[in-house]
Amino acid sequence: MHKRKDKIRDIYHGHSPDFEKDFTPQVAKEILEERQRDVRRGRLLSFFFGGLVLILSVVLTTVVIRDFLSTRKIPGEVTGEQPIYVPRYTLPADVTWVMEYQPVASQIEEIEEPGPKPLSAKWVKNAAYHINMGNQALAGKAHEQSLEHFQKVIEIYPDMQGVHRIMGMLFLQREHFSLAAEHLEKALKEEEQFDILSNLGFAYIGTEEYNLAEKHLKRALEIQPENPGCHKNLAMLYRKMDQTDKAVFHFEKYIDLCPGDLDTMQAYALYLTTLGRWEEAATFLTSLTGEVSNVAPIYFLLAQVQIQNGQKEQAIAALQRGTQLIDPELALAWMSRDEFDAVRDSSQFKQMIDQLEIAEVTLEGQ
Repeated sequence: MHKRKDKIRDIYHGHSPDFEKDFTPQVAKEILEERQRDVRRGRLLSFFFGGLVLILSVVLTTVVIRDFLSTRKIPGEVTGEQPIYVPRYTLPADVTWVMEYQPVASQIEEIEEPGPKPLSAKWVKNAAYHINMGNQALAGKAHEQSLEHFQKVIEIYPDMQGVHRIMGMLFLQREHFSLAAEHLEKALKEEEQFDILSNLGFAYIGTEEYNLAEKHLKRALEIQPENPGCHKNLAMLYRKMDQTDKAVFHFEKYIDLCPGDLDTMQAYALYLTTLGRWEEAATFLTSLTGEVSNVAPIYFLLAQVQIQNGQKEQAIAALQRGTQLIDPELALAWMSRDEFDAVRDSSQFKQMIDQLEIAEVTLEGQ
């Protein structure tokens, strides 16, 4: 029995695994320390890379903010890179380079004596600046400033081509006819153009040099035979020269080309009356009232013309229509003129007077 018991004991104890050799306190400590070192190493790496990312983020944010602020400067801030003078007129992108010449222009103009200048870099830059600024002012309809710039160009280079034409037109607009003619003559020597010839002719009308005006206007008409402005200028010229047939021809030609110019039509009708061409005036005014039926002065003028032609009924009809287009007080003023004495005693005329007086009193009582 004992032997049997020992054999059983050997089964459980003699062959059991040695747990102390597989896992001892010494072995566990080394593993723990190694794991702790790995953890510390990982923490250090995470801290390092995290800090690096944070630093890069701060740097990038700073760069972005700086670039943004550099492009959003406060208006009015003065820096060394800004131009000395900001022009009044905005230049197109393709000529902004001219602003680089502004300091040159302002400096040398203060110290140099007036008069023609040599062909040098500084004076070319000066002229270029004033040409571009003059054109820009002209585009903005600042004619006075434009003229000032172009005058400086001519002071530098009196024979500068292309400038005299503009100056001539600017002086013509200001009715400085002698100066306009002077510059337009120089422009004409550079190139013969219709607008130069036509404007030059108009300038000579202003200076009362009628032969020169006729010469240039007729040449302009050869270039553009159907130009209405040229015909109108010739009509004005021949009227001043007392060449009535030519004046009438060009007036009628202009009216054919510009049938909407009511002022010139009335001026032509009056011109016919000053010539005593009553029948022609009546024909023209009758035709005009067919196109323009709401302008009172045309009807009053037609009435005057028909009285001169002995056509009293047509004159009364014109007066009746004219008085319908204006207020009674003004109509009475028209009808009080001496030109209507020939029909003043007619019943129709008296009836119109009565009606206008009643209408005037009615309006005053309202």
